[in-house]
Amino acid sequence: MFLSNIKCAFEASFKISGLKFKLFFVLIILAGCNENIEFEEVFNYEITLISGNNQIGFQNTTLAEDIVVRVEDASGDNVSGVTLSIQVISEGGEIDNTTTVTTNDEGLANISWKLGLNYNNVLKIFPSSNQSSSVTVNAIAKYKYMVPTSDNDGWDTSDITTLLPNKSKIYDGLDEIRKGNYKEIHAVLLSIHGSLVFEEYFSGTNSFGEFIKYNKNVSHELQSVNKSFRGAMIGIAIDKGVIANDQVPLKDLFPELTYLSEGGKENILLENFLSMSSGLEWDEGTDLSGFYGTPFETAHTYVLSKPLESSPGTTFEYNTGTSFVLNRIIMNSINTDYSVFAKANYSDLIESKALPGTGEPLDFRNTPRDMLKLGQVYLNDGKWKDTQVISKAWVDESTKVKFNVSPNSSYGYQWWIRDFNTGANSYNCFYAAGFGGQYIFVIKELGLVAVFTGGNFDSNMTIPYEIMEDYILPAFTE
Repeated sequence: MFLSNIKCAFEASFKISGLKFKLFFVLIILAGCNENIEFEEVFNYEITLISGNNQIGFQNTTLAEDIVVRVEDASGDNVSGVTLSIQVISEGGEIDNTTTVTTNDEGLANISWKLGLNYNNVLKIFPSSNQSSSVTVNAIAKYKYMVPTSDNDGWDTSDITTLLPNKSKIYDGLDEIRKGNYKEIHAVLLSIHGSLVFEEYFSGTNSFGEFIKYNKNVSHELQSVNKSFRGAMIGIAIDKGVIANDQVPLKDLFPELTYLSEGGKENILLENFLSMSSGLEWDEGTDLSGFYGTPFETAHTYVLSKPLESSPGTTFEYNTGTSFVLNRIIMNSINTDYSVFAKANYSDLIESKALPGTGEPLDFRNTPRDMLKLGQVYLNDGKWKDTQVISKAWVDESTKVKFNVSPNSSYGYQWWIRDFNTGANSYNCFYAAGFGGQYIFVIKELGLVAVFTGGNFDSNMTIPYEIMEDYILPAFTE
C-alpha cells in the first residue's frame, strides 16, 4: 500500500550583523508516484499609507504629489520586492497605465496617480499575494474644461475661456453637479453667439427607471419640450401656407367633427390651442392617463370631445392634450406624410437627422445638441446660420406673453417666459420645459442658449433654474 504525498515546511529565522534572514526547510516524502509538487508561500504583510492622501487636482491630470506606501512584515521590518495591486474605484483614473507596483529596498512604493472623471476619486492598494491588509487613498478631481468636439453635425465650436470674463463660475456649478449636490442632471450644453462652447454629460435614470450612461450620441426623452417643437412646426406650416394663420377656427381644421361647430366650441381658434386657453375641460393630473390610454389614431378626439368649461382665449389651463392635437392639425393640413414634411422643412435645414415632435406624444427623443439647435433657431429670429427655417414673425409671436401664469412665469405659444435674476442683473428668457428637468433656455441679450436634460421625475425638476442664476449667468459679468 502506497503512502500519500506528504509536504512539510518549517521556518527558521536568525540575524547576522543586525540583518534578519529567513530560511524555509521543506521535507518531501514521495511514495509511489511522480506527481508534480507545487508550493505556495503566503506572507502576512502590513501596508501603511505614508503620504499623498486627500489631494485636490483636476480631471485627467496627474496629482502633484505621489502616493507613498510602506510594506512591513509581521515583525515590523520593511519588505522589498513585494508586488502591490492597485484598484481604481469610481472612475478614479489610472496609475501610469499599470495596476501594480513593487516595493523598493526600504519597503516603499511610489504611485503616480492620474485622476479620472468623478469628483471623488478612490484607490485601494494591497499586496497581490494577500489582500488582508490594504489602504484606501482619496482625492478630489476638480472640473477641467475642454472645448466641445466638432462632429460635422452643423455646430461650430468655440473656447468658452475666450468669451466669458468669469467662466470659473460655470466650472464651480459643474463641480456641484459632480459632487452630488444637484442630482439627476444628465446634460448641460451652452451655445454663445451661435457656437457650441460647453457640453457635459452625466449618467442617470430615465422615467422608466433605466440607468443610462448619457453622452452626445444618446437621445434623451424630451417630455413637454416636445410642445415647443410642435409650436415651431405649426409656425412652419403657416409659413408654407398649408395652414392659413393662427386665427383659423378649430372646426375648419376638423370638419368631420361636427361637435366643434356647436355649444361655443365654434369659437375655439388655433391660437387658443397654442396658448393653452382652449376653454376645454381638462385636468392634467387625471385626464392625461386617459389620453395616453387612447389609441394614437383617435387620441385627438379624446381632447376635442371634452366639454367647454370657459370661453376660449380667456383662461390659461395647462393642457398636454391640446398640444398633441397640434400634430394632428398639421397631419390634416398637408398632402404628404408628417415625417416627410418635418424632414424637408425643418430637420434638413438645421443639419439634423431627428424629426421634431412626430409620433406618439411620449415617443419623441432627441440629442441635447439638437435641442440646442431649436433654441439657436429661435435666438436667431428663425434662422439656422443663413437659412430661414421659421419666419421671424412667428418667433416673435410665439415668445410674446399671452398669459401671466404666476409672478415670474408667463406663457406664449408653446414657450414659457420668465426673468432670471442674479442679484446684479436681470435677464428676460423664453424657454421650453419638460417633466424631469428638460429645458431649452434662450436669452437673446446674451446670445445664449442653454440646454439641460435630467431625471428628476420624483423630486425638484427646477434645479436648472438655480444653476442658471447661481453659476451660468454670473459667468457673463466680472
